[in-house]
Amino acid sequence: MIMNTDAAAEHTITLKDGRRMGYAVFGDPAGRPCLFVHGYASSRWMAGWAFPGALLHRQSIRLISVDRPGYGLSTPHPTAGFPSWADDAAELIDHLGLGRVAVIGLSMGAGPALALAATHPGLVTTTAVLSGMPPVSPGERWSPDSFGDALYWRLARRAPWLLRRLCSAAAAAMASAARGDADALIARVERGLPEADLRVFRELLGGDARAAFATDVRESCRQGGAAMAHDLRQYLRPWGFDPAGVPGPVHLWHGLEDPKVPVALARCLAGRLANGTSSFVHGGHFAPFSQLDRILGTVGTAEDPPLEK
Repeated sequence: MIMNTDAAAEHTITLKDGRRMGYAVFGDPAGRPCLFVHGYASSRWMAGWAFPGALLHRQSIRLISVDRPGYGLSTPHPTAGFPSWADDAAELIDHLGLGRVAVIGLSMGAGPALALAATHPGLVTTTAVLSGMPPVSPGERWSPDSFGDALYWRLARRAPWLLRRLCSAAAAAMASAARGDADALIARVERGLPEADLRVFRELLGGDARAAFATDVRESCRQGGAAMAHDLRQYLRPWGFDPAGVPGPVHLWHGLEDPKVPVALARCLAGRLANGTSSFVHGGHFAPFSQLDRILGTVGTAEDPPLEK
């Protein structure tokens, strides 16, 4: 079986302004290039456990997984928005000589992924958004099903100073847990997952993927919790571009029972896209990962088959 844990995962480039961007490459070295943008409290190493190596090789996908600012090996950039990240990603694409790429954005990686497609359309063939967090308008009333997530969002709106402290404490606890036994860490995570997500999570974490998950947790909090707090605050601000202006095809995949990003928000985002299609499937926040064959089959081709609306 081809696993993803043997990937060279300590790559960095120095950007034009002197900051660093970390990335890792997984899958078929000769495959079609696809950029993966991780979500909240994660890192480039998420691709090592969420995308089975055998599947990437079968679909002929070369997956370039990027650390967003403040995570893993990437320098923080707390004053920059999503379009600024898109410029960083364009530098990486040029540095690696990738030409045009497909882009996958997960959860809070949705904004950066869509920004790249909106501001550098010549570089992007197609974009997939998995369990993506949409823009949140000022005063918009919504709440995730998870009590803990709802608390973090309330603090992001009303007490950002307290949010920063909470994220710092959470990152320290995660780092401590990830330094111990991987099985104990995974059991701890599993206790907090709803049944639908638990099933998918266990399917993904077969074999060496368990080690990749522990590495992902360690890398996600390498620099503390500031990036986590910044993520939440950033989604409460204007994105700096209109998702409706993304010219290329965008495919949304979302779980109907997602406890973190309510499906109603995802439907609103889907309705704003000028060239978007969507698949709403049964399951929670990890639901799109039960559809990886279809997702990778779609992003791996420039001429994309239609999905059900």
